[in-house]
Amino acid sequence: MPALGQWLQSDPRRSVLRGAIVALAVAIVAAPVPTAAQVRLGDLLPFGRTHRIAKLLPTVVAIETINFEKDPKDPSAPPRRVEKFASGFIVDANGLIVTNHHAIDGASEINVSLKSGPTLKAKVIGDAGFNVDLALLKIDADKLPVVTWGNSRKVRVGDAVFAIGNPLGIGESVSAGVVSALNRNIGETPYDDFIQTDAAINHGNSGGILVDTRGDVIGVNTAIFSPTDTGGSIGLGFAIPEYDVRFVIDRLRKYGKLNFGYLGVRLQDVTADMADALGMGAPHGSIIASLVPDGPGQAAGLTEGDVIVKFGNDTPTDTRALRRMIAVAKIGDTVPVSIWRDGKAQTIKATIQEWPDETKTATAEAAATEERPATTNPAQLGLHLEPITDEARAKFKLATGVSGVLVSDITHNSTASDQGLAAGDVIVKVQQERVSTPAEVQQGLSDALAQDHHHALLLVQKPDAQQWVTLPIGSGG
Repeated sequence: MPALGQWLQSDPRRSVLRGAIVALAVAIVAAPVPTAAQVRLGDLLPFGRTHRIAKLLPTVVAIETINFEKDPKDPSAPPRRVEKFASGFIVDANGLIVTNHHAIDGASEINVSLKSGPTLKAKVIGDAGFNVDLALLKIDADKLPVVTWGNSRKVRVGDAVFAIGNPLGIGESVSAGVVSALNRNIGETPYDDFIQTDAAINHGNSGGILVDTRGDVIGVNTAIFSPTDTGGSIGLGFAIPEYDVRFVIDRLRKYGKLNFGYLGVRLQDVTADMADALGMGAPHGSIIASLVPDGPGQAAGLTEGDVIVKFGNDTPTDTRALRRMIAVAKIGDTVPVSIWRDGKAQTIKATIQEWPDETKTATAEAAATEERPATTNPAQLGLHLEPITDEARAKFKLATGVSGVLVSDITHNSTASDQGLAAGDVIVKVQQERVSTPAEVQQGLSDALAQDHHHALLLVQKPDAQQWVTLPIGSGG
């Protein structure tokens, strides 16, 4: 076969092709060298990625824990020794390691295996608990390789990612996939903001890293959805974003705990029905369902039914985002809180306090139904109402501090039952006005209808907590 040059010269009709090849060669020679800010060719080539992943592998560790657990089938038997496997990664050359809280929770012994070194005992020096599901460990070592951080706020759906960890305890493994979704809420914590990926994540990957094609950490692999408790990856894995991880690590290193900011409010997302009842137009913001007595929110003048639409200079995309904003706020700072109240916007300044003891907080939250001045039965909605008497309080086991209007019965398949109301619920407010009699409830519903609202907003005390419920009223519901 003739050489390419000979072939081109042997036939004049091939001059067009020859010209194209020459032009291509000139273009390659003349192409400018990309700057650091531009995409590197190595990022697009397999060998570039594998080189960076290879450098990253020594920063990931295998974790083995020893737990002693009761046999659920024989509680009288002595606790049995159970070995569990997880992953972690090095964030400080002097032996600081990040993993998941659930990976080391209840462990009597924690052992960390380095990629090129011995297995070392580890101790817990900071634990975020299940609030964020992260923990900080320390091993007696130094001059260790550490991870490099990416920016989870720049991650986009469809980005290529790699999951690195110790699945099922078999040893360090790498799996590849893409970012499937962002800001995913899986009900793990009040602050859920997970990166979802289809990269294979299995039991034992917990505490490992999710990295981008540059080898930078963008998340900590934490959870999977699987058909069974013992099942493996079906392409639904979840990682805590880098931004949240770094904040938690910083707090744990400084204080040994989260030291979250605290406002003392219980929040719900504003739905379209709620927005209609409040005359807001499009739904946005978070509505306050209850406040802790004497908490910073109540001290600032916030009240149930206020809708928080902005916190400081930031506009939260949902209630989970607002909770995160409050949590990271500096304790002692006074923050302007923009709210929607009585059909108009206004701003209240609130001073952030330190998150109190969890047990005390839970007790205070449950008691956040102080005495209230508490609206004839709206039978068309399926509601049967009555004042709260001592007999009714005993029958429905209502707490002493609960006041309002009792839902004594609900008509089956009625509007009220469809909205989740049940016998024993107590209506505390209608359209942000406190109620104490069935007549006041009826009046509140009538007033909402007269104002051309298609829904009415009710603050309801359930057995476990207060929450806002919307009731369709009128033909537009």
